Amino acid sequence: MTLGLDADESALCGFARTDEEKRLLVAEVGAAVRVPEGTVGVMVSDAETLATSLPLTLAALQAGEITGRHAHVMVAQCSTIPLEAHAQFEEALLPVAGRLTVAQFTQRARVFRERVHPDSPRKRHVEALDRRGVWVDPAADGMAQLSVLLPAADAIAIDDKLDQIARSQRGPDEPRTHAQRRCDAAIALLLDPEGDLARVAQRIRPQVILTVPALSLLGHTEEPAELHGYGPIDPVTARRLTADAPSVTRWLTDPVTGRVLDVGRENYRIPTELRLALTIEDETCRFPGCRRRAQRCELDHVHAWAHGGETSHANLASLCSKHHHLKHESDWTVEALSDRELRWTSPIGRVHITEPANPAHPPWPERPPTPGVEPSPKRPTFKPVGDSPTMPDNAPF
Repeated sequence: MTLGLDADESALCGFARTDEEKRLLVAEVGAAVRVPEGTVGVMVSDAETLATSLPLTLAALQAGEITGRHAHVMVAQCSTIPLEAHAQFEEALLPVAGRLTVAQFTQRARVFRERVHPDSPRKRHVEALDRRGVWVDPAADGMAQLSVLLPAADAIAIDDKLDQIARSQRGPDEPRTHAQRRCDAAIALLLDPEGDLARVAQRIRPQVILTVPALSLLGHTEEPAELHGYGPIDPVTARRLTADAPSVTRWLTDPVTGRVLDVGRENYRIPTELRLALTIEDETCRFPGCRRRAQRCELDHVHAWAHGGETSHANLASLCSKHHHLKHESDWTVEALSDRELRWTSPIGRVHITEPANPAHPPWPERPPTPGVEPSPKRPTFKPVGDSPTMPDNAPF
């Protein structure tokens, strides 16, 4: 966000009103700081958006309450929605920006943008499909990065299949890391589609978790579904995925509280329905800053079972293996607050609050109603899931 100008040069920004003046400003700044004009143009546009339509974000940035990267995320997401929605967007997201990493804030902002965008999810998805493609970016030391822009449901399925293949290859004599095994599997499947690994992959079904409002599933509304690990997707794609799913899990929730099954002190083992509900709510590991997908995490009793903790919705949280061990084997402490928020305290006394990505009562506004289409109920009561995941049992810490 910083152009690196002195006071006199920064004053130029206040005189760029017309398109011609802005072009002159970009040329002046680009030459002064030795940055391509295209890059400067984006920076000037971002600065203009901050100054004119996101004043609270600009104030938070100036006060050091958020980083420049957080502000850039806010600007980038707002640039794709109408100007009149910027204030609502800022009001809803800015309070959480200071306690989320840039990656977490990007995810939260992107999901919010999906929910408030005036165009239907299906219309935007169809237009986005035209931009799909594959490209290569050179890297150092004989390496390169292969990027693929493709539908989110396909990306999540591919990611999960690679993860399952990599986990199946673990062993005491396996020298490769998990990431290296994933990469090698992708190479083998693309370059040797008839090889041994391809035959192994054919026996592995990707696990995709999808939550769909009941009326949307039946075609009565156009409310988006939630794809675990990604966010909202259009209802047409959700119906197709649900129709093709080899298995479906459903349960009814309280239409007011959305409360799911608790088993108190009667059982240590977590019921499948509760495990799945918490996976969807948490979305990622609940340790501060961790982005490990909840589908690949363990469920931990925040207040330990051995010390009287219950197997309940309020006392369970997704933790990856690394942070599960950290909680029990270090001086980090954690306390469950209301609405499943967790208060983490580090060994030196720093406090971090984490919250579920998809709480039972999400603070998102309803999308603008589509003329002639019945609105969906605020709380879905039918949650289809493609290929229910096999979750690891809790280690008895």
